[in-house]
Amino acid sequence: MKITMSSKEYIVSDILKKTKAQMFEDIEVGDSLMFSVPIDYAGGNRGTYATYIECCNVSKGNVTHKSFNELPQILSYFVLVGNLKWRETYHKRHRIM
Repeated sequence: MKITMSSKEYIVSDILKKTKAQMFEDIEVGDSLMFSVPIDYAGGNRGTYATYIECCNVSKGNVTHKSFNELPQILSYFVLVGNLKWRETYHKRHRIM
């Protein structure tokens, strides 16, 4: 049986820094992102291997895989909010009523 852990949907409310990382280079404010990882062995007889997280831009249908070591750095370039808070945060930031 294959079990996958999935995140809730996150909305990009701001871009703090541009990146050339695959899929993340095309992200725009308002895009919806989700992350998932299979629950599976990450090691072998000769050491530990990296576990990769599937990163999906739901808005554009783009998918890439990043390791647990790579992803935090890339995500630090974006402000992500849970889907329900996205409009409220965006409007406050840009003073839209």
